[in-house]
Amino acid sequence: MSLRILMHDRSLRIEHITTDRKLNRRGMITHYHQHPVFHLMFITEGQGTFIINDRTTTASPGLLYMISPNERHQFYGDERLGLNNLECTFLVRDEQDEPAAANFLDWVEEKRGLPLPESFRQGPVAVPTHLRPFLLDGFNRLLDPANRYMTAEHLSLMVADLMLRTEETIWQAGREEDVPGIHGGAKEIDLLKHFMKAHIGDSLRLEQLAQLVHWSPNYLCRIFKAHTGKAPLAYLQWLRMTEAEKLLLYTDLPVFAISEMLGYEDASYFARLFRKHHGRAPSAYRII
Repeated sequence: MSLRILMHDRSLRIEHITTDRKLNRRGMITHYHQHPVFHLMFITEGQGTFIINDRTTTASPGLLYMISPNERHQFYGDERLGLNNLECTFLVRDEQDEPAAANFLDWVEEKRGLPLPESFRQGPVAVPTHLRPFLLDGFNRLLDPANRYMTAEHLSLMVADLMLRTEETIWQAGREEDVPGIHGGAKEIDLLKHFMKAHIGDSLRLEQLAQLVHWSPNYLCRIFKAHTGKAPLAYLQWLRMTEAEKLLLYTDLPVFAISEMLGYEDASYFARLFRKHHGRAPSAYRII
């Protein structure tokens, strides 16, 4: 199996390069350079200076850097304080197996359907304290010594998990920074998300969801999208495609059975949706 992710309407294969916990880095760490890889870097302690595309920022604890392929960069660790950071480096390859140029923030905006704050393109993202354990867990899974024996495909799966955690983290950080009014209704949105997950295979209608929280359908759509980046039924479809991926990878259930479990009576329609979300047909997604 070759794990792929849909970025910019292209089905791209994820290739893990390395994940490290860098400690006590001082002075010049790298020369100013560029290469066709992604770096996801989270600063845990100390201080440093990062230069990315001629923009200089101070690297300090709680900041997340997303460096996309071919972005020029250079790193320094503070001589007195040193710099500690987590760092995951990976490639995405196209159908010809060549490294593909892509932009992480463009991908997030494409998936969510809404823009991120412009400040995120000028420097790192300050990760809210309550989201740091969620992000760190993604790095720690790749750093677990037990995973040194994992196959390349499993490592790619864990990189995809870290990418999705990073996506969710910067999206939530962006909503907190850029749209202060969306926090109203957070309790209702959480209730709806849990309800949809519990009734993932049921035929849910927008009016039914709106009645559940005593909102109008239009108001529900606006608030739900502000919180999640997706309309309610699009979020339900995303939940179903995520669950379908797990069922295909980790069970022997036939495709038509998975389709029915997730509320799709027409297995061919389910297959078309799955291909749109994951870049491959369900039958081609199984681990061989």
